[in-house]
Amino acid sequence: MKAFKIVVTGPFNAGKTTLIKTLCGRILQSDKILLVETVKPTTTVALDFGLLELDQKRVRLFGTPGQRRFSFMWRVLAAGMDGYIMMVDSQDANSLEDAAHIYKVFREGFPDTPHVISANKADGERLISKETIKLVLKPSENVPIRYTVAIRRESALEILRLLMGLIEGRKTP
Repeated sequence: MKAFKIVVTGPFNAGKTTLIKTLCGRILQSDKILLVETVKPTTTVALDFGLLELDQKRVRLFGTPGQRRFSFMWRVLAAGMDGYIMMVDSQDANSLEDAAHIYKVFREGFPDTPHVISANKADGERLISKETIKLVLKPSENVPIRYTVAIRRESALEILRLLMGLIEGRKTP
């Protein structure tokens, strides 16, 4: 069975841990630290890890920390990846600047790596447009942007399958 390494990256609170947990059913977490902030009680420090079998392939998912103070882990986790999912919070326009910084690090460090952009939390009311996401992140024209809801398995599988298709050389739908 062929194995693939997929990195899930993006800013704080974009839904990286949730996506991996939804896809894998359970998640191995390195370390979490408690936050004083009220957005959520903990944050990823080193990595999240999940493993699943999908369409006769073994997929290893590595979730990066979203905060810049843990950015040293981004390149460590990205080494040897087959592709990545860049997650943004489609309900939080203020987080797009952080997303753009992370995306730039990945694009410059791994320019030929297949990837997709997941505009997560698409079930909310204040949806950021794909045009705005394109304007801020500046992806190339062939990079798909899809609205997702990481807590819904079908949505999580759809974004992962889209990326797997790019990795295997299939056209985007």
